[in-house]
Amino acid sequence: MPLRDIPCFRPGSFLAARAVPLAIRFGSAIAGAARALVEREARLIPMSLLAGAACSVAVGLGAAHAISTPPDTLPIAEVKPGMKGYGLTVFSGTTPEKFDVEVISTLRNFRPNQDLVLIKTQHPRLEVARTVAGMSGSPIYLNGKMIGAYAYGWLFGAEAIAGVTPIKSMLDELARPLPRAIAPKVGGPLPAPVSGIGGAPRGNGGAPPAAPARLHGGLGFAGPVDAYDLAGHASQIAARVAPALAPPEATSLARASTPVMLGGLGGTSLRIASDLLGPMGLEPMQAGGGSSANPDPGAPTKYVDGGAIGVELVRGDISAMGIGTVTRVSGDKLVAFGHPMMNGGVTNLPTAIAQVHWILASQNRSFKIGEAVRTVGSLVNDRQAAIVVDSAAKAPVFPMRVQIDGVDGAPHPTWNVEVAHDQFLAPSFVSMALGNAVEATTAERRDMTWRAVSQVKIGRYGTISLVDFGAGNGAPLTSDDFVRSRLVRSMGALLNNPWEEVAIERVDTRVKVTFDREVVLLRGAKVLEPEIDAGAPARIRLDLQPHQGPLESRVIEVPIPRELAGGKVDIELSPGYEVERPMATPNNVAELVAMLPLQNHDAESVVATFKLRENGAAYRGKVASRLPPGAMDTLRPSSDSDAPETFGAQVQVPISLKRFMVGKDTVSVAVRPILR
Repeated sequence: MPLRDIPCFRPGSFLAARAVPLAIRFGSAIAGAARALVEREARLIPMSLLAGAACSVAVGLGAAHAISTPPDTLPIAEVKPGMKGYGLTVFSGTTPEKFDVEVISTLRNFRPNQDLVLIKTQHPRLEVARTVAGMSGSPIYLNGKMIGAYAYGWLFGAEAIAGVTPIKSMLDELARPLPRAIAPKVGGPLPAPVSGIGGAPRGNGGAPPAAPARLHGGLGFAGPVDAYDLAGHASQIAARVAPALAPPEATSLARASTPVMLGGLGGTSLRIASDLLGPMGLEPMQAGGGSSANPDPGAPTKYVDGGAIGVELVRGDISAMGIGTVTRVSGDKLVAFGHPMMNGGVTNLPTAIAQVHWILASQNRSFKIGEAVRTVGSLVNDRQAAIVVDSAAKAPVFPMRVQIDGVDGAPHPTWNVEVAHDQFLAPSFVSMALGNAVEATTAERRDMTWRAVSQVKIGRYGTISLVDFGAGNGAPLTSDDFVRSRLVRSMGALLNNPWEEVAIERVDTRVKVTFDREVVLLRGAKVLEPEIDAGAPARIRLDLQPHQGPLESRVIEVPIPRELAGGKVDIELSPGYEVERPMATPNNVAELVAMLPLQNHDAESVVATFKLRENGAAYRGKVASRLPPGAMDTLRPSSDSDAPETFGAQVQVPISLKRFMVGKDTVSVAVRPILR
């Protein structure tokens, strides 16, 4: 097949997940799954605009204690149809304003052990907008006493009808104790190199047991840590979160849908955000970025009842923030929203005081448009009746810098963001930040090759260097090319490891772009001597077709061990990025850190692989590629549960090409017997 007929060099499109250092396009499948989840459900939805996911939190609220009904609150038992009062929310700016309410009725046991008060709302803007996403959490008062938070509303509703979560249920969540000192820890230097990585081999043709999966309670990745996949992680979250947020099928209620304000993202990144966040109940919407990192001196410094609040998932040259409303401030803590964000439990995401620009009316569902104005506190708990924020806490984030080289005259070659330190959101927004920066800077419909080198600083484990690459035939680079990058997969593996919390301290990525397709197609391979002496190398001619220019020939030599004398050796020739090195599954974070940069051979090489007659074994963290006869009997313990794992031994010989190769081939060579 002529190289010009190859639509694009994206190894991720045909490689196994764990072996691929590149991106594949997967958005349509995830988007379809997300749409299916939404379409199964009906019209009543929580109206929050808050976004987030579960992570560790370093804030403790102390022991649980019973909360008596505060005197300035009204129990639901005393709420009667026809009672009138008011609510507080921000219609524009940062100052809460009143809107009138009238009680319709109370729905008993709307959620487990939780009622819902139905109200009519009256305000000039609400007569047009009806129920509004972003008003979730707006405190509602009757007879001067708070009864709860504006929290639910109907899609396509012809009236401004909302559901109110009782304040008692929300204050119960405020009383929950939180774990202490479980945030990612930052420590000392990289430990000494690990000898013998892991307990089972990888890349040797066997079927070793998978690496242990982290036992996360909600939103972590469930799978082998060395096989992290962002798309798979999103699908897992969809499966877990949908039952938690969705009401019983017999009702007309729908699960939470959480719009997220996105700024600085291009079209492809917006689609990917929808694909990744949609299954979590989040609804990305294009808006603008705030200035919470450099707040206006006149911006508010404290949360107030009825004020706007947001969660900053990423900020800087790109931004993602949810917006909602504070229900009740109690000292350094507050409750908001009146329903779960994702029912993720303990979490640790940055929060910010927000301002509202406008309420955009829609027949489907109206929503607030706003942005962050000052970072204050951390979202620490996400429960059925409310989310809890600690304004004295500081959520972990890490800086990321992307430098694009090779694009002459690019007005913005350097991009800087801060990303929330979260098991799912961090890999997601790192992929979008990197892809969006490259997409915006290299918007060219020309042949292109890119090489990215990322330096990831990992707390006390030091810094690792990760290489990604790709080439295309006139299609601009997009965020799709980075969703399955080694950087994203490695970050997901680190943040979802089963052993300990890991702190990502910073990420620096330099992308070098050349406007040429630096790819060769392997048109064929042939051994120059079909039969060789024992111990002699096999000489193989590779026929390589570059993108432009005549066919090239390259002769390589593959050493063949003497012990294969008298037999035939089949040699498989593959691109280096497809061939995993023979490594063992990691048993701890140090081994994982050591493994991540070395999973595959040099991407710009061809690897010759052939089998040996012996077997190899992995046992108690050690890997032996070739074992002498009888060694397995010596290694095998009396307990079957602790037996060594065996695999067929192979030899891998990498040869540098200085270009990316596409295609595979297999050749055979006979080895003459040794005459005695």
